[in-house]
Amino acid sequence: MNSKIKEITLLAISTAILIIQEFAFSFIPNIQLTTFLIMVYVRVFGLKKTLTIVIIHVIIDNLLFGSIGMLNIVIPMMIAWILIAIIFYFVQKKTNNILVFAIFAYLFGHLYGMIFVPFQAFILQIDILTYLLIDILWQIVMGIGNLLAVLWLFHPLSNVLNDLYSQYVYENKKG
Repeated sequence: MNSKIKEITLLAISTAILIIQEFAFSFIPNIQLTTFLIMVYVRVFGLKKTLTIVIIHVIIDNLLFGSIGMLNIVIPMMIAWILIAIIFYFVQKKTNNILVFAIFAYLFGHLYGMIFVPFQAFILQIDILTYLLIDILWQIVMGIGNLLAVLWLFHPLSNVLNDLYSQYVYENKKG
């Protein structure tokens, strides 16, 4: 099989995993592995392929959750997930320190929430500071979930996925 087809298949499966895990964790507010997986994908697939995964993920996620027409959700979500990919791309170029990655993941829980604040405050017709105060606990929850996922799983999953990607996609190029 052509290595490009294998690569597209692996990227499609990775996108599906990103979507499915959000559904799997949807019963727990602000707990998900999205930040963690985007970080792993940047590490293994690089920025360009990860941005493709992120854009497809946001579109499908909003189609499935019925919020595709709600620009107060789609736009900040697209901005937030693209930002994490881009910022982490540069962070991981400078260091391989898991504590730096975990702190980054924690802070992203807050950044993600902050990106939504002006959009949601406008739609809900409430003061931005009021919305922020209400949302801060959920940002902390997301940040802690991100931090723990990165501390426990980042290097093991990155290594496994990198090995899979190298073997599965590039096996024909070696021989």
